[in-house]
Amino acid sequence: MTDTHQILAHVGAGSDHHIPELEVITELSKDVLQNGQLAIAKSKNQIGCSNPTCQLSAAIVIPLISKNQVVGTLKMYFTDPTKLTHVEEQLAEGLGTIFSSQLELGEAEIQSKLLKDAEIKSLQAQVNPHFFFNAMNTISALMRQNAEQARTLLLQLSTYFRANLQGARQVLIPLTAELKHVEAYLSLEQARFPQRFQVTFNIDPNLETLLLPPFLLQVLVENAIRHAFGNRKTDNQIVVQLEQKENFVLVQVSDNGIGIPPDRVEKVGKEVIESEKGTGTALENLNKRLVGLFGLEASLQFSQNKTGGTTVLLKIPLDREEG
Repeated sequence: MTDTHQILAHVGAGSDHHIPELEVITELSKDVLQNGQLAIAKSKNQIGCSNPTCQLSAAIVIPLISKNQVVGTLKMYFTDPTKLTHVEEQLAEGLGTIFSSQLELGEAEIQSKLLKDAEIKSLQAQVNPHFFFNAMNTISALMRQNAEQARTLLLQLSTYFRANLQGARQVLIPLTAELKHVEAYLSLEQARFPQRFQVTFNIDPNLETLLLPPFLLQVLVENAIRHAFGNRKTDNQIVVQLEQKENFVLVQVSDNGIGIPPDRVEKVGKEVIESEKGTGTALENLNKRLVGLFGLEASLQFSQNKTGGTTVLLKIPLDREEG
């Protein structure tokens, strides 16, 4: 990995002369830094390393981009050109997108500190590193078994992180964008745990232009998946429903899980609650944003289902002029 002028890290063959803190030494990397386009080399000459004993015989160089500027490169080198296949190309491209998103998230965090914007900082904290590593492990396991599925999941992981970045910058986003975020999250979780969860969406088609706070549905769906079912591996149902009632949009997320202990129902979403799987800060943050945007009427309401499980309900005031 490099920034715009020096090597930041190099592991593997060639580490005797591709040394961190030295200037970028391959012509291929210099070209990518200049033109911002992914490059593939399948010979030593195309790589353009100045060291005559270099063992590197093939490479993929991906530009890392933040705010539309090339800020560095991510490189995958090979000593055997035949090992550079379409699968490796897709993996490299997906990783480049993810790393670029992470760089932008880091930049946004710096800006949020400068602006003392606690809201953005709180939203960015929801990017769960464990989720990232679990997803990468799943994709890695699929690379040789089902390359096309691995490629699809890698793109979904890119979509997930891009949605986190965009959500940290906006107060309201289109419902369609929020649904893509949820879809990306679900595809990765369902790849890890096939057939364990079934999520059904019942959404009024007239609400396609609805604007709502970022992470609203994603947080509620993720909360249900992580907490609602315990260790149960089958018959785990989640239903997401959005419908218009007079001047409000009712948002409801229900599950058929084990339910919330009675002593915690009134606390969820209103304060930090320590548990084995989390603290409830994401729900608390979401609740504060909803109340701040729309008033107390929009706060999260948790209730126990008669047939088992939990329902989360909230009301968003509908303003047709504002969308």
